[in-house]
Amino acid sequence: MIFYSIPIIIVFSLCYAATRHEDMPRILRHALHFGGWLTFFLVLAVVLMELLYRYMR
Repeated sequence: MIFYSIPIIIVFSLCYAATRHEDMPRILRHALHFGGWLTFFLVLAVVLMELLYRYMR
């Protein structure tokens, strides 16, 4: 199920970076950086929800 988020993260980070820069190396560098942050926060949200679920059960 988590594998469905990989294409969404890639497309979202590339589109966001392309609106900020015009040359391809800067777009890819910014997309990689933004994709890393996005992945970190998504994983953090999943871990927090899992902890809350275990605590509430």
